[in-house]
Amino acid sequence: MRHLSKMFVVAVGLLAVIVLSSSLYANDMLGTFTLSHPTQWNSTMLAPGDYTFRIARTQSNANLLMVRGEKQTFNWLIYPESACSTCQHGSLNLEVRGDDRMVTSLELTGFHVDFKSHESAKEREKQLGKVRAHSEQVAVKVNPN
Repeated sequence: MRHLSKMFVVAVGLLAVIVLSSSLYANDMLGTFTLSHPTQWNSTMLAPGDYTFRIARTQSNANLLMVRGEKQTFNWLIYPESACSTCQHGSLNLEVRGDDRMVTSLELTGFHVDFKSHESAKEREKQLGKVRAHSEQVAVKVNPN
């Protein structure tokens, strides 16, 4: 009888671990996007091509953004803005200056995060004087979980 109750406790414990870990994965966001041009995302230059991403919740206030392309993979801790009632579709927002593209933000339904440029104000002003910037959006598809 003791042996049977110990096995029951172990089985219930394993089941709890499986259920908890699957619910953590269910809270992750998975998606894809395609870049038509070389694009800078913070300090990483991304080649044109197809990319997948995953946003995993962490134990802190941050989420882990994992982006994977054919030849590139990178991870960042991100802090999404809390209430984003205007974010109704998926897009990767870019600033375009001539042939240069830089990711400025990521929007998903109810989720928004800004990526700040590491340019100094002086460098940015110099660039603005040379080439006028405009914005561009890359469609992001989110897989339902």
